Amino acid sequence: MKRPADRVQLAATASLAVILGLAWLATLRAVFRIDAVAYALASFIFSLDLIDMIVRLQRRGVFAHTPARDVQTSIPLASTASAAVSRLPLRPYALVFSVHNLEQQADEFIAAIAPHRERTWIVDDCSSDNTTLRLRAAGLRCLQSSNNVKKPAALRSLLAHLPPDIHTVIVLDPDSFLHVNADSPWAGIEECVQDFQHSGAAALCPRVTVAGERLLEAFQQLEYALASRIGRRSLGDFCTTPGVALYRREALEWALSQHSLSVYAEDLENAVLLLGRGDRIYYDDRLVAVTEGKRDLRSWFSQRVGWYFGLAKVYAERRRTIWTVGRRSPATFYQYLIYLGGFGLLACPLKVASCAILILSLANGVDHLLGLDLIADTPLTDPLLFALVYVKYLVLMAFAAIVAVPERERAVLLPLVPFYFFYVLAQIPPMTLGYLDWLAVKVLGRRLHGDHYDIEPRQRQALQTP
Repeated sequence: MKRPADRVQLAATASLAVILGLAWLATLRAVFRIDAVAYALASFIFSLDLIDMIVRLQRRGVFAHTPARDVQTSIPLASTASAAVSRLPLRPYALVFSVHNLEQQADEFIAAIAPHRERTWIVDDCSSDNTTLRLRAAGLRCLQSSNNVKKPAALRSLLAHLPPDIHTVIVLDPDSFLHVNADSPWAGIEECVQDFQHSGAAALCPRVTVAGERLLEAFQQLEYALASRIGRRSLGDFCTTPGVALYRREALEWALSQHSLSVYAEDLENAVLLLGRGDRIYYDDRLVAVTEGKRDLRSWFSQRVGWYFGLAKVYAERRRTIWTVGRRSPATFYQYLIYLGGFGLLACPLKVASCAILILSLANGVDHLLGLDLIADTPLTDPLLFALVYVKYLVLMAFAAIVAVPERERAVLLPLVPFYFFYVLAQIPPMTLGYLDWLAVKVLGRRLHGDHYDIEPRQRQALQTP
């Protein structure tokens, strides 16, 4: 743990959030005469997000460095204060990709990486089409794997073929690309890489956003903005890497040598391994990774099932390492033990109960409005429950969105705020199914539901096709 003052500050902030929540509950019970237990369960999801927001903003105030140019990093960096600083020379770096069945998208992929062609290295993870031939014909370096081993194992084999002088690797997906934040045009990609090399950190998290104009993609854009600009930015040197990230080559090679090589939550496993051995991972808002979001509900649901299956898997398999990480600082204790372990895993049954009560309350409100009288009036179906929780969540999200969403994106994303609560509730079924899948594998030896990480490559490609 770090300074005692940090622990006291974190405990005081969490206590204040709990006290405010209890006071609010007592007031509402007196004014509206609603059932206290029903209201506590109904507002459980909101209460967790409120506590999380308070803690993360408090942590951001401790660790964030925000110069006049609106560069937002989770730790102070020399060049975020001035573009003209003396730094170590830029060391060699490489962009690395693991691809599979990319032939149909090859032209777009080749055009996207054209500016970085000389620094690009690709591994074809046993494609059944002509991906390798197509990429090699375009003059790209492409290693071919004889088995479909998935991204972690494919990258491990690729790293062994990089020139020995490569210091930094930028791990990308074929449907993602990097660009520099428009709010800080003076900072190029190589300046961010140079800062990273000078920092001595094991990995760097860029801001991740989603391309696309569909409604579901817009909700994912708002979700990713909250995760990056409030979540990761609040963690200082202890961030969780996303699927697209910068790594010190030695650190990534070591992590993959210890890795389970499962594609489930492989980025979380990388982060836990690196932080567990004492390394540092920070967030840099100047670097933006744009990726393709899920364009339909089926693939979105499947993705979320896989995410939460992976969280349960990594947490169970790496629990000792996670405990080591949690003891490093107040930030890691909150993120990896309280937030992921408590709010994410242990609180799942209460989240399901909260979601069920809110749905019943909303349905009963509609029932009253239409005069159908199909739903019995009970403390758990009181229409006021949904109304109160929705209004509170709306206020919370309005504040969070103003903090997290860049000004140039607000015209598109802020109108989604009144509907984001429904998007949050929609996460509960795939989250629950993901956890149940993990339990079923442990107890029954099989899954209850397949997802696009688990199924065969051709089925996965069909699932992801809109």
